[in-house]
Amino acid sequence: MPTINLTEEATLAADICFKPYEPTALKQVFLTGASGFLGAFLLAELLEKTQAEVHCLVRADDDIHAAKRLQTCLERYQLWQADWQNRIHAWAGDLAEAQFGLSNATWQYLGKHIDSIYHNGAIIHNFFPYTRLKAANVTGTETVLRLAAVDKTKPVHFVSSMAVFFSQHYLQQGKLDEYDLPVDDGTLKGGYKQSKWVAEALIRQAQARGLPASIYRPVRILGHSQTGVNANLKDALCQLVKGCINLGQFPDLDVRINLVPVDFVARAIVALSMQPKALGRGFNLYNPESTQWPDFYQDLQQLGTEMDYRLEQLGFDDWLAALQAKIDAGDKRQVYTFLRLFFRSPNNLLMKKPALHSPDMWQLLQELNIICPEVDVALWRTYLRYFQAIDYLTDVGD
Repeated sequence: MPTINLTEEATLAADICFKPYEPTALKQVFLTGASGFLGAFLLAELLEKTQAEVHCLVRADDDIHAAKRLQTCLERYQLWQADWQNRIHAWAGDLAEAQFGLSNATWQYLGKHIDSIYHNGAIIHNFFPYTRLKAANVTGTETVLRLAAVDKTKPVHFVSSMAVFFSQHYLQQGKLDEYDLPVDDGTLKGGYKQSKWVAEALIRQAQARGLPASIYRPVRILGHSQTGVNANLKDALCQLVKGCINLGQFPDLDVRINLVPVDFVARAIVALSMQPKALGRGFNLYNPESTQWPDFYQDLQQLGTEMDYRLEQLGFDDWLAALQAKIDAGDKRQVYTFLRLFFRSPNNLLMKKPALHSPDMWQLLQELNIICPEVDVALWRTYLRYFQAIDYLTDVGD
């Protein structure tokens, strides 16, 4: 597979330029990725915390189907409120197409009327190469920047990923400061991470041309802290929990995990986006209390009694052998096959990561009364109850 030169890829078109920004009341916003997991919660948060109408780009056959898809999505995540219907405008389109596939009249209308853009949309796939993701994730971001320049300059709030820092430059570094920028040292692997790196670089070039833009980098996102609702069920950590409960055995590892509930991420992004002093910054959205692996095991083991499962801890090699034995015995559960492949390849879950240091962000979030829920036995109880309610833990077909 050819090496991607990220710095060469990150060249913002010369014709994208911005008029001086004039702050205005937030009456209409544009949101991409609203039918995704985080996107749905961002949409709900915008509707709850502002009076704005929200224009959503949705992949669909037409605008009617786009609106139905959005409502179904919000209902699935227990978010839908009937009185929001008149404030949501769904536009059928595609990030990978010029002007998102919208008509020129719609494009000009949005450019004139929207006051801010929340760019959350992307194709998320850990096994797709950069070349397959570029159109939606990179060119789509450039199209967002074009829209931000139409008629008047509009702030852009870009949702990236902490994975842009998973190069050797930072993995070998003891600490990651909140003002550090992702560097291109040629070691960032994975098409999705690479596409987010390049998209971030385009955002920073737009900032240099006068665009007020902010970047938000969440760590691993799991379910809602109160309802447990989770659409990231193919996330490696969710799959590990499912596989271990089915196996009755848990691997002993020397790692920490850092995860954030989806409601915290949505609240933090929207709250920070409303602060004029936060414009132009990058925010690493993580849990201030990372979880030690033994504590993670203890929480799951403690919940076994009330949720009718048992867990024993094995050394990692013994656990892998037990997993392989299940597969060799003809067990068809796809989660076992996934975990075998996952642990045979380099992965972010087992990666040693630098300590995160963001005092200014946490001070600002504290002022805004935004608190990240602790990842403890109570939160895992909420998540496991949701898993049980949707038969996630027992579904052999995944």
